[in-house]
Amino acid sequence: MNKHGGYYGENQEKVLDFSVNINPLGITEKVKEKLIESINTINRYPEIDGESVKKVLADRLNVETSQVIIGNGVIELIYLFARAFCPNKVVIIQPTFNEYLRAFNLTGSIICNYELTYSNDFNLETNALLGYLKETKPDLLILCNPNNPTGHFIRYKDLLPVISYIKEIGAYLLLDESFIDFTDEESCVNHVKEFPIFILRSMTKFYAIPGLRLGYGIANSNIINKLNEYKEPWTINTFALSIVSTILDDEAFYKESKKWLQAEKSYLYKELKKMKSIDFFNSQANFILCRVKKGNAYEMREKLMKYNIYIRVCDDFVGLDNTYFRVAIKSHKDNVKLINAIKEILQ
Repeated sequence: MNKHGGYYGENQEKVLDFSVNINPLGITEKVKEKLIESINTINRYPEIDGESVKKVLADRLNVETSQVIIGNGVIELIYLFARAFCPNKVVIIQPTFNEYLRAFNLTGSIICNYELTYSNDFNLETNALLGYLKETKPDLLILCNPNNPTGHFIRYKDLLPVISYIKEIGAYLLLDESFIDFTDEESCVNHVKEFPIFILRSMTKFYAIPGLRLGYGIANSNIINKLNEYKEPWTINTFALSIVSTILDDEAFYKESKKWLQAEKSYLYKELKKMKSIDFFNSQANFILCRVKKGNAYEMREKLMKYNIYIRVCDDFVGLDNTYFRVAIKSHKDNVKLINAIKEILQ
């Protein structure tokens, strides 16, 4: 099981946790009020499969309700897909979120890791990937887009030859768009009728509700029906279901979040460029993958903890070692503390 999930050590209130990629603006007063209001319905079962929320999401995404499934976070839907489809051979584009590997290992799938490289800044070249897929002929391809931990995004027009081949051989594409709300890029949602794609979307990162565990998936009705055959009932709690419309309707929060991210990402890029001892990779998401040129990231984390700052060491990602670490983009005040602490450490 994944051991990561944020800092759980001593003095949690004092530690700035840069290891978790959550919107630092937090939940709004409207969301808090809705959650408090929902306490009055705690004595009743929630909807067995979140039907009303599926309708809200379907209307927003311009798809049919039958093409949407709700999950207790995206993580439930990853494991659900693995159980429901049990693909024989799975290609995972690495480095990436390591729960894909665990989920399909549990179902006995043959895992083929397609590893991107530091020499190419971990960029995905679709022609090379297409050649690899023609050799391996998988039943499933897994792509995180934007990718965690590199933050890279590949556009639909560039991905189209790969998706077309996946359809040609009767395979599936599991496309994790958990961080796409932090970008201005176009989702592949409009193409689920045409192609065998299962798109995952998280609401916990952008809307800062990881404790409520809320995610959803979009695919053609055949895929969703198959998933529902294996899905447990009542996996989404009353509180999570109650706030979906509230958070989606908050246009001011959405705009403020985009403004924050653009400003703070620019600040961190500018400061990291000044540090000759650290490499970093441009990200489309709300986090930045970095690499220390001397020593290792565990040493960096230990030194940063003296400043009550915690970072994510990335050696548990396939293709990365202990020289890599990832930092979330937080508030300006917190980002300044991080940069100043790293500067002092590197002196």
